Amino acid sequence: MLHTMKIVSAAAVVVVAGSAGAQVWPNVDGAMKHVHITFDGTNVGVEIDFMINPEPTPLPMMNHGLSHTAPADVLDGKYVSSQYGFLADGFINLPQGSAIWIEMTSATAGLDIYEGGMRNMRPMHTYAPIFGTGGSSSAWKWNGMMHHPWVAAPSLGAFDATFNVYLGDETTGAPLSGFGMDSVTLDWNAIPAPGSAVVLVMGGIACARRRR
Repeated sequence: MLHTMKIVSAAAVVVVAGSAGAQVWPNVDGAMKHVHITFDGTNVGVEIDFMINPEPTPLPMMNHGLSHTAPADVLDGKYVSSQYGFLADGFINLPQGSAIWIEMTSATAGLDIYEGGMRNMRPMHTYAPIFGTGGSSSAWKWNGMMHHPWVAAPSLGAFDATFNVYLGDETTGAPLSGFGMDSVTLDWNAIPAPGSAVVLVMGGIACARRRR
């Protein structure tokens, strides 16, 4: 018995030592749902794509109880989603000195948004606060590439945010006259992570069996 306990303890030390150096990045739940951005030379347009991913909205946000590697630790303890992503719908040619800006004009209280990027490149995301989170500017300059921000909520429930998408000065973000803008509202529903309650129940059953 003593010999067996030593083996188990040694294995536990190995597991702990291995996990100490592991990086933990937020889960990528659900298929991508793109927010398509267009520019016809005069007007900026924006529309949620329901063709590639027909999943209805609101999209789920989940808390998997992870302690994330910095700088992703800003998401710790929150219900998170990165499903929505801004994406160019076709080729976009902008006037010199301009950029497409996205400004959050309203949102459910408590909703935070952090800079992301391509979903499969999570270690390269900055996780910097954007769209008014943490005192950041409500306007954010889009770089023209696919960008999935990290959206986080503090509790269960329904959340939404409305954004204006417009052509602005590439440095200041000031809207340029003579160009039309568009708006879109994105919504989420913070729900328990699938299997979380089941895991707790199974753990309780296992403990009860050991006591017997």
